[in-house]
Amino acid sequence: MAEPRFNLIVTTYALREEAAIEELTQYIGGVYVVWKQRSLVLVKATRMDPYEAVKTIKEQIDPKYTNILRVIPIDIVYSPILEDVAKIIWDLVDEKIKPDETFRITLEGHLFKVTEEGHLIEARSRESIDYIAKNIDRKVNLKKPDKIVYVKVVRVAGKPYAAVSICRPEDIISTQKMVK
Repeated sequence: MAEPRFNLIVTTYALREEAAIEELTQYIGGVYVVWKQRSLVLVKATRMDPYEAVKTIKEQIDPKYTNILRVIPIDIVYSPILEDVAKIIWDLVDEKIKPDETFRITLEGHLFKVTEEGHLIEARSRESIDYIAKNIDRKVNLKKPDKIVYVKVVRVAGKPYAAVSICRPEDIISTQKMVK
């Protein structure tokens, strides 16, 4: 099965997924729902790239009266194997993170390693972060990075995938942070 083609991750309150989809459609128009599960909607924005979509949503959303909790733009969806995800990220770094910019890695969920016998086992979060970071020749800043290397492992039809984004912190919408 080919990787699912979504470019936005939308989180919402449990059982408010349909309302969040409706709201998204009002903000950005072309919304194709790739997968939906409790509190999570994987969407393909069809009328604009995911970064334009986030900007448009941010300009229109009222954080006090929304069903949307977070919106994350996604650059690529890939196999959740640590080595594969790391290679994808390393290939994107020169394009997405300038040499003088700082970065942080945010990992949600567990990537997988392949054992010598060919079995998949969950990699520890710290191990995954260290492995990905080792070939990123940029300074780390955990508090105020210029860019976030964001990896979220999601399940679509029971199969895990890694959603990867390298973006500015302001490219990720958190309505709860907007209220503060």
